[in-house]
Amino acid sequence: MSVYDYRDRPAYRNEDWPPYSNRNISKWWTPEHDELLGRLIDRWQWHWYWEVADAVESMTPRDAIASFLTTGAWYNKVMKYAITRAKSLGLDEGIRKPQWKVCPLCQERFVEDSLPHPLVQRFGIDNLDFCAPCLRDTVLRAGDDAALREEVVTYLRDLTEVLQQIPHQGFGEGLDDFRGMDFNQRLAVLRVLRRKPTVRRVKEVFGSWLQALIESEILNDDARRASRGIQCLAKDGHVCLSLGEKTIDDYLHTHGIFHEKEPAYPEGNYRVDFAVKGVFIEYFGLQGNPEYEQRTKEKQRIWKKHGVDLISISPKDLVNAAKLESRLQQVLPGSLQVGSAV
Repeated sequence: MSVYDYRDRPAYRNEDWPPYSNRNISKWWTPEHDELLGRLIDRWQWHWYWEVADAVESMTPRDAIASFLTTGAWYNKVMKYAITRAKSLGLDEGIRKPQWKVCPLCQERFVEDSLPHPLVQRFGIDNLDFCAPCLRDTVLRAGDDAALREEVVTYLRDLTEVLQQIPHQGFGEGLDDFRGMDFNQRLAVLRVLRRKPTVRRVKEVFGSWLQALIESEILNDDARRASRGIQCLAKDGHVCLSLGEKTIDDYLHTHGIFHEKEPAYPEGNYRVDFAVKGVFIEYFGLQGNPEYEQRTKEKQRIWKKHGVDLISISPKDLVNAAKLESRLQQVLPGSLQVGSAV
């Protein structure tokens, strides 16, 4: 059995780990590292030590730890050192006791610390409402490799409805896919994911994920693959150059927010994705593309020169409507401000 099979026991045990010392680590460990342990414990509770190696590396000057990083299993050494350090400082006394809950998917009782860290990363330590076996069979499940065409169509339509946006083919696998959702939306999404087909099966039946979206009537048949993504029409008829742009356009249209599509920049031959009452909204969906990033730097120069008000949106801001709404707060009408009923 794996750690994803249990409901009634902790996924990991570290309370019996013996004290650990390391002269090499002690040379560069600082009071700031102790403060880091406190922040990690506050955020991750009993899972904090799984995050400590990367966090320590990111905040420590490279020249101080360069030789240490070449030693075998350095992350395990940092973890053990940090656990000993936290205990000696009493930092672990703030870790709350994991609660027993009833999983709304299977109605079985489970204890919060039975969830392995990859699941805690996806949902957050304060949103552990589902048991590990159910999340294994939804979030981590590859899918049905024999799903019928009608089943795929129903799945895509249902997932689009509960997400209130067009799903990408790997939805559910990303660490950010569930962040920003409330309990009811997470529950609805997980119920749909139980019927998830494999991506291989979708492409086998429809030829591509894009074609599956078109034949499911989620996208119109004018949609096509372009260099920047999937070119398609938004609900208001605007031509969008990616599904990300369509998600933003549809949100603005659905909430009655008048927006211009691709008005000109104050100078140069650039056009902004959207503008609302003088505020520019840009969707940056091609990070890592050298030509795209060079164009972005030139746009940044223009923003600063002309004092343009800008809302920048990245793919991680589109995982659900709540996250997108929080990014667009500056242009929302008063009745749609974040936290209000919509």
